[in-house]
Amino acid sequence: MFLEILPRVAFLIAVSLLGWYSGRKFKINSRDITSLLIYVFSPIVCFVLILKSPADVSYVMYSVVFYVVSCIFALLAFGVGKLLWKDNRANLFGAAGGQGNVGYFVLPLAIGMLQGTKYGAEAIGIVVFAKVASSIYEFTMAFYLTARGRYSVKHSLILVARMPTLHAAILALIAKYFGFVIPDFLSSGLDGFTGGYSILGMMIIGMSLAKFDKLIPDWRFIFYSIVWKHVIYAAAIITLFSHLLHLSQAENIVMVMLACNPLAGNIAAVATALDVHPEKAACAIMVSTLLAIITVPLTLSLVLS
Repeated sequence: MFLEILPRVAFLIAVSLLGWYSGRKFKINSRDITSLLIYVFSPIVCFVLILKSPADVSYVMYSVVFYVVSCIFALLAFGVGKLLWKDNRANLFGAAGGQGNVGYFVLPLAIGMLQGTKYGAEAIGIVVFAKVASSIYEFTMAFYLTARGRYSVKHSLILVARMPTLHAAILALIAKYFGFVIPDFLSSGLDGFTGGYSILGMMIIGMSLAKFDKLIPDWRFIFYSIVWKHVIYAAAIITLFSHLLHLSQAENIVMVMLACNPLAGNIAAVATALDVHPEKAACAIMVSTLLAIITVPLTLSLVLS
């Protein structure tokens, strides 16, 4: 399992380093790339993933459950963050504390490990709808908590209301319910957005770091973010779901993957868009992704065995 995860983590780190190099070499404005990611790529990818998922709309329940759980943990993390910091790092900590890297990490890992297996189709369908919930969470609750670090409640809600990902998800679910299929001449072109979304999302991490000539990592923020995501969040999710619910094998596999993955890459995009410590978010995500080489295979092996 370690060999399954190592090349995926190495690729994510390499893409982030490419973003750092591009930002330093060509002076690319990461906020412009972030706007493309949030307002163009994210809604298109969300729409395509739902329509192309092998699962039917009954799987929406997984999106609802994962979204609600993410929001609860984000609010808990925000409460803890306010005890640790008296500035808007608490908001960033809350946004990052709700979930992990579903789109860039869990989805390709699930496809690579489970496709063609006995539980593969069901598990991948669940992950796709968890990814939908992840996108909606990142640009609703996570975006709101981060925005509150700078803006009023009213202005933060207005910013969230402008996020197109939620509208795209609703439109896709309606289209899927009525049996709409993406025409072949559009399908291959739209797939390019999916690949570009993943690449840009990880490059933003490096670009956020490239803006600073002298970067001083906030080790306190990194430490507590890692402890929350890799220890507290993972243990709580696995304990709650394994004891309270009778999960199928496919659901159990996905639940563990969603619990033990690293910090969400798009939190760097949200922090950059709102200018709320993007360098702190990027550093924490980078360290968390590196640690995933050890924590993810270890957790999967211990729990699934």
